[in-house]
Amino acid sequence: MKKLFLVLAAAAIASGAYAEGYQVNNLSSKQNGMGHVGTAMKLNSESIWFNPAAASFQSTQFDFSVGVTGIASKATYTTLPDYTGKTQSRHFTSDNKIATPLYAYFNYKPLDWMSVGLAFNTPFGSSMNWGDNWAGAQLVQSINLKAYNLQPTVSFKICEHLSVGAGLMMTWGKFDLSRSMLPVGAANAQNVALNNIIQIVAPGTPNIFELAGDRNIMSLDLEGKAKMAVGVNLGIMWDINEQWSLGMTYRSKLKMKVNSGSIDMSTIDDPTIQAVLGQLLPKFDINPSAISSAIVKTELPLPASLTWGVSFRPVPKWEFAVDLQYVLWSAYDQLDVQILNPSTNLPVLTIPASDKNYSNTLAFRFGGEYHALDWLTARMGMYVDESPVSSDYLNPETPSMTKLAYTAGVTFRPCKWMHVDLAYGYVNSADPERTGSYPYTNSVLGIVNGLRIYLMYTFLFPGQYQNVMGYAIVVSVSLFFSVILAKLVGGMLPLAAKKLGADPAIMATPFITTIVDACSLILYFQIAQVVFRNMM
Repeated sequence: MKKLFLVLAAAAIASGAYAEGYQVNNLSSKQNGMGHVGTAMKLNSESIWFNPAAASFQSTQFDFSVGVTGIASKATYTTLPDYTGKTQSRHFTSDNKIATPLYAYFNYKPLDWMSVGLAFNTPFGSSMNWGDNWAGAQLVQSINLKAYNLQPTVSFKICEHLSVGAGLMMTWGKFDLSRSMLPVGAANAQNVALNNIIQIVAPGTPNIFELAGDRNIMSLDLEGKAKMAVGVNLGIMWDINEQWSLGMTYRSKLKMKVNSGSIDMSTIDDPTIQAVLGQLLPKFDINPSAISSAIVKTELPLPASLTWGVSFRPVPKWEFAVDLQYVLWSAYDQLDVQILNPSTNLPVLTIPASDKNYSNTLAFRFGGEYHALDWLTARMGMYVDESPVSSDYLNPETPSMTKLAYTAGVTFRPCKWMHVDLAYGYVNSADPERTGSYPYTNSVLGIVNGLRIYLMYTFLFPGQYQNVMGYAIVVSVSLFFSVILAKLVGGMLPLAAKKLGADPAIMATPFITTIVDACSLILYFQIAQVVFRNMM
């Protein structure tokens, strides 16, 4: 019987815009709940994106999946006081719209050894709105980048346990960027120097910066559509046995080129300042009409990535997966926006190129799912995503941090031909100093040690201990959930005490430790009961 696999919605809350850099990982409601893993998993039509090779392992002839993710994000900027103490710190918070990356996957398996499919998703994007009048308006006021991808895909089984797949990524998009031509504030050192120059060029000109106060005077609004770029999504999968699967994918670099974007120059809604600007701009060789009729050219790279994955199914009801992704962010070295006369192809206005100097990064992802009932599956996961931006090049366009995220999700099966997936994720900084990457190292060491235990007691000392992997699973899963429990209890109890009017200090370490230890012990025995009941 044909099966229609429908994924309706995901709800994900993140503390940063989309993903690290401007890569979007929220492209499956089900996998969102597992920390975005999936390279070595059999995901039916969703494998078209996560690993094209796995699509040939689809369990039904037809499979269709569609979904959307809501991402709420904000960033905060705080100015530093001057050395005299007269200028106090100011706080600015971005007002970002809820982002909605979406996806749709369809896969058809006409033969047991082959499948063909089509994917549509939004693999890259970024959105940030600081407002017109904040302290860094000359860097960016708002930016919105969207990339759309259409990917026809084919997958073949070379043999029973080995498959390969390839997809042709056809990606296009659009962008809009707004930035002030001048800093905001009469006390700004650049504005003070510029006003001195204006007084030399046009003596007696009113100080437009004092007239404007804390309002932006002039802005450039750039908008453009990127031409289609073509790349490949390649995958290989080795389904070793009923328990283990290995996978690897490579997505090529793409270049988003804008050749004929539009530009508009807007000024403050103040007649006095507008009249002064009308007199001053020609003296500085700035022609608003020429700028408005110019074209915008720029180029934005979409980085290549290489992902390795492993999945482990100790019993039919449990599946665990690990992904390690290497993203070649070094392709993004600078952003060069050219504003040209369409007739002569000469610059109308020069905007200095913005150095980015992104670095290649690693992302580690771990997730697990439990098929509790025929109609219910529960998932949890976590991931660490390194920041590609060094401290020397941090900017408000794409505020960056090394991210540590926790995710959870469920699948409901209201009928035989429909699944409904829901997921939630919370993203936080992995390092108070922003640049640390130690969570990744610790996680990798944990995985390596787990593999060491498995190989040692499976091949070197077979039969020495019974159900050694069962013990390993119980301990590791219990530890994972115990850490999450400790963070929740340690963070919520002091807040609860404060709400009740009590001193949060009463929720000191002994009290929190007692609760966490008791709950962790109960959790340990519950997990052990579930694991060994299914393994025996």
